[in-house]
Amino acid sequence: MKKALVFALVAAVSVIVASCASAPAKPAETPQVTAPETPTAPLPEAELARAKELQQKADANHLGDFDTEDYTAGTNALTAGQDAYGKDNAASKKSLDQAADSFTAVIDKGGKAYLAKAKDEADTSRKAADDLKASVAVKDEYGTAQDAYDKAGKEGEAGDLGAAGTDYASARDGFNAAAASAQEKKDRATRAMDATDKAMTASEKNAEDAQKSLQDEGFNPSSAQ
Repeated sequence: MKKALVFALVAAVSVIVASCASAPAKPAETPQVTAPETPTAPLPEAELARAKELQQKADANHLGDFDTEDYTAGTNALTAGQDAYGKDNAASKKSLDQAADSFTAVIDKGGKAYLAKAKDEADTSRKAADDLKASVAVKDEYGTAQDAYDKAGKEGEAGDLGAAGTDYASARDGFNAAAASAQEKKDRATRAMDATDKAMTASEKNAEDAQKSLQDEGFNPSSAQ
């Protein structure tokens, strides 16, 4: 009886041991590693302000008319930069930098063409005034226009496109006004000379008519003297 109980216990233990040995080992848990967050690029606020400022400077004097290629590129890049603003700030900054470069090129190339045109217009008006001797006939008007012309040249050299363009336009208008005043003076003088000539001609004719009348009456004007 006791031997049977021992054999039963040994058999039970063997079964338990065999069961534990055959059970698969539970895999060790892999620790979860959280990837670091990618830092977000800051808003390109300064780049946006600069691009807009340069565009406004180009627009103020219509410089895009003189350099349409760069102006179009700048406008497209500015639009792209604004669209990406706050969504993909790195891409937005890149586009805004490109816009600033394009508008800078417009100001450089277009500015030179703009000033050249403004100066040519003033030069044409000044020549017309010079042909009429306006610097003598209307000295003050001509001098005011010349002052504006000289001032515009200095402003252009300093890169102040707005002021230079304004003063070249003022000089152009001033020379036109001086030419008109000089022409008016010339016309008045011409009319006065014509009137004098006509008066002298009429006087001479009257004298001839009187002499002929005396002769017709039988008088000899030369003997009467």
